[in-house]
Formats: sequence, C-alpha cells, structure tokens
Amino acid sequence: MVGNELRAFQRGLNPDYNEEYGLDEMVAAGKQSGSRLEYVFEGSYNGSIYSEYDSIWQDFDLLPLQDRSNIVTLGEGASELIEFEELSPLLNGAKLYILMDSEKNPTGTFKDREASLIISRCKELGLDNLVFYSTGNTGRTYTHYAAHLGLTTYFFMPGKCHYKNTKHIKKNKNNYIIYVDDYYPQISPYAKRFAKENGLNAIAPLHDRTEPYATVAYELFRKLPKYDFFVQTIASGMGPIGYLRGHKNLVKFGLERPEDIPRIICIQSEEMSVMSRAYSSGRTTLTEDDLPKTFAEHLFEPTLNSTNPVKNYPELYKCLQESNGIITHVDPDYVKEKAQPLVDAFQNRGLTLRTDLELSNLIGFAGLIQLAEKGQFQKDQTIAMLSCGRGKDQSTELYEPDSWVSPRTDDPVELKQKLDAL
Repeated sequence: MVGNELRAFQRGLNPDYNEEYGLDEMVAAGKQSGSRLEYVFEGSYNGSIYSEYDSIWQDFDLLPLQDRSNIVTLGEGASELIEFEELSPLLNGAKLYILMDSEKNPTGTFKDREASLIISRCKELGLDNLVFYSTGNTGRTYTHYAAHLGLTTYFFMPGKCHYKNTKHIKKNKNNYIIYVDDYYPQISPYAKRFAKENGLNAIAPLHDRTEPYATVAYELFRKLPKYDFFVQTIASGMGPIGYLRGHKNLVKFGLERPEDIPRIICIQSEEMSVMSRAYSSGRTTLTEDDLPKTFAEHLFEPTLNSTNPVKNYPELYKCLQESNGIITHVDPDYVKEKAQPLVDAFQNRGLTLRTDLELSNLIGFAGLIQLAEKGQFQKDQTIAMLSCGRGKDQSTELYEPDSWVSPRTDDPVELKQKLDAL
C-alpha cells in the first residue's frame, strides 16, 4: 500500500443539478442535465506511486478504475524525459526537455495512455463490441489494446489516412477497420448510429478520454518539478485539457502551488487551425459551421484533422485561460524549413521518428521556433514538450480495410451484416 485514501466519482458540471455517478458505469453526460462530466478525487493523497508499474498505472490512485486486477497495460507512459541541449539556441537559450511517449509507448504515440485507461474501464465494466472513430492514432491504439483482450471492435478512420495503418498494431479477425470516404466529417454521427442500431457500445466519453493525460502532468512533476511551459501539438486538445486536470489535482492535494503550474502552449497545423484562430479572436465556443468544408487533396498532416473541435473547444478555451496559455498555428512550408534540427537531434540519439507516418512533432517544434522568433522565450526558462508520435513503429506493411463506407449512403445495419459475413 502507498498510503493514499481516495474516492473517485463522476460529477456533472451543471451547478443547477446535483449529478454524481460512481465508477460502475460509463456515462457520456449528465442524465438529467445533459451537461459535461468530470472525474473528482476526494480524500488524502501524499504523492506516493505504485513503483511496480512501468506505466501510467504508477498513478493508479489518481485514475478512475476501481480494481487493479482490471488494469490493461502494455507499458504506456512512465516515459523517459530527455534534454535536447543542442536545440536551446533556437529557442533563445531556453532549455528544452521532451517526454518520449513516441519512443516508450507500444504503438509509438501518446494515445496509448488513453487506450490503456479506456480499455481497462471496458474490462472492469464488462463492455465488448466497441465502436470508435478517429483520424488514425486513437483508433489504432484502441484496436491494439482491445485485441490483447480478445474484444470485438469497429474502428472508423478516413481513407486518406490509410498510409498510417501499419501492421505494427495487433489486430484480430474480430477487430474491424472501416475506411471512410471523403465525407469523413460526418463519421461521428454515423459511428454513433452504427453502434445504436446494431446494439453495440460507442466509446468513449470526453472526460474518460482526457483523464489519462493527467498522468503526463504527474510524471513531469516528478521528473522536472519546475518548468515554465508545457507544449503539445494538438488536433482537438484532449492532451492539454487532461494535463491541466493533473496539475489541478496536485494543487488540490497540496503538492503544488497554483502559481507554479506551467503555461500551456498548443500548436496546430495551419490547415486545421480552427481552434487557434477562434481563440485569437476571443471566441469561447465553436459550431459545425466553423469547421473547414474543403481540404487540400494532400493534407500536410491529416491526423490533426479532428472531428472533435466543436465538442472540445470550450474546455480547451478554459484550459488556456486558466494556465495563461498560448495557442498558435504554423504553415507547412515553415515546418519544412525549420524542423530539421529536431529530426537530426532524434537521429543522433538513435530515437525513432517516423516522419513518413506523422509530422506532429515537427509541427510542434516549428511552432516553438516561431514563438521564439517573436521573443516568447528567454535563457532562464524551461520548456517541456510531449513527443506525440510516431515512433517505435518499424513496420512498412499496411492493413487492408475490412470495408469502405460512405456516411451519406451506406446503411449501418447492412454494414454490420457485411462485416459479420467476412
């Protein structure tokens, strides 16, 4: 035992309702209010960890799972923190540390933190026949973790991201991957309809998905107690939202002062910069009308073309406000011009960086250089950056899709029947 005595529960954010749910169900929203939910941890916490885990589960007491026997871990998190001294001159002398999720995590992306918690929750709740969608990384890691349990999954991803679907992940016969045509922005309602009409389980609620990223804050707090900025390339901002939750918990239990919470920096690719532009113009919400209607035939980094900005932006807005944060975006040509030093630094250390599969790390680093050129950083400051992906993956073989789908025309029940017949 590590001496922590905590109770975890789910609480509705609408103050007009007194909504509280235990950990024995996966709830998407308040049942009466329809409002967002958050996880709350109450009791005593001394900062002690479960050192027997080389994963996010070192912080089991601050993760919403009831029984450690339900943990599904493949070694995600507890990543090495590396200082990149040679990049400091490009950042006005500020020190740069990178938390190497791309090197440590089983699928080579930070999303493995999320998959470990979500699939552990599914195991604890007895959930199977899972339906989810993403632009690549999230769905691939859910598939990978679920396959290790033998669960049945249905993963919808854009056909444009097919080149990312390497055989590095585990996929059983009952782990279906469905490619979506160019009408991908409508895949969210289609996937939910697919789940509902076929009696399947659509996963996972936003507060479940953001909570595992609190472990980034806990790990960095132990490895680098004092730093000024936390940086992440984002699609819809789940990582930074969860990261700030982690620091709020550290403050709540008296381990950190509010004024010591690092400023959060979010970097977007200019092609998918709707959140950056909205924040710069003072917007507090987004609508579907704010999302791009057309894209270049070959996006610089399609993984960042998330369908979640409308849902996540209010939380990201609050996150940036509370941390005195910064959000910006960078042009692909600028990334190509400025990011090579990061590639060289990885190669010189023997670290994997599959720039043919993902460019998020390059986008984030170029964003830092852009901010430095505007005078943002100085010599006595320290930056911690999360290496999002994609590392570790050595595969060049691709999975073939189990089906293609057009949300405009294809019936979800008929699609399920087609998959069942495979």
